[in-house]
Amino acid sequence: MGREQIKVPYGYQPEETKQGERGSLWVYDSFEQFTAQELAQLLELADKRAFAKIVFYPLHEETIRRMGKRLAVSPYYARAANLESMLEETGTDLDWVIDGFEGKRKKYTPMDTAFRYLDEKYESPHFVYVTGETAQLLAGYDTFEAWIKRLRLLIADGGRAADHPRLQQFASRWEHV
Repeated sequence: MGREQIKVPYGYQPEETKQGERGSLWVYDSFEQFTAQELAQLLELADKRAFAKIVFYPLHEETIRRMGKRLAVSPYYARAANLESMLEETGTDLDWVIDGFEGKRKKYTPMDTAFRYLDEKYESPHFVYVTGETAQLLAGYDTFEAWIKRLRLLIADGGRAADHPRLQQFASRWEHV
C-alpha cells in the first residue's frame, strides 16, 4: 500500500497554527480622560479578537498640543502612572505594555515616527485603537495614506460618521468599535 501524496499551496499552515493569538493592538491616545469603563471595553475587544499584545502609547504633552487637541493636559508621567494603575486593578491576563517612547523623547513626536517605531518593535498585523477625534486628525496628515495601507484603525466612537475624505476613501481599512 503506497503513501498518498497531498498537494498544498505555498505558505500553507495547518489550522492549529492559525488559531492562536496574533498581531498587536496599539492604543494611540493621550489617556487624559480615559476611564475604567473604556479600558474594560478595550480589554474585552482585545480578548475577543485574540491580539498577542496590547501596546498603550500615551502621547507627550507637546505632541497633544501640536496635534491641536488640547492645550492643558496633565504631565506625561502622571497619565502613564494612572493608566498603569488602572491596568493593574483590572487584573487582566492579556499581554499588555505601556510604551515609553514618547516619555524618553520628551518632545513632539510625529505620527509617522511613532508608527514606524511601533511597527519595528511589535509583530504584525497592526491595529490602531483611536478616538474619533484622533482618527480625523490622523487622516489629515500627508503620511496617512501610506500608513492606512499597512494597518487597520479601530475607532472608538460608537457609530459616528467619518467626516474626513481620506477616512471615507479608505473605509475598508477602519471600523467603529
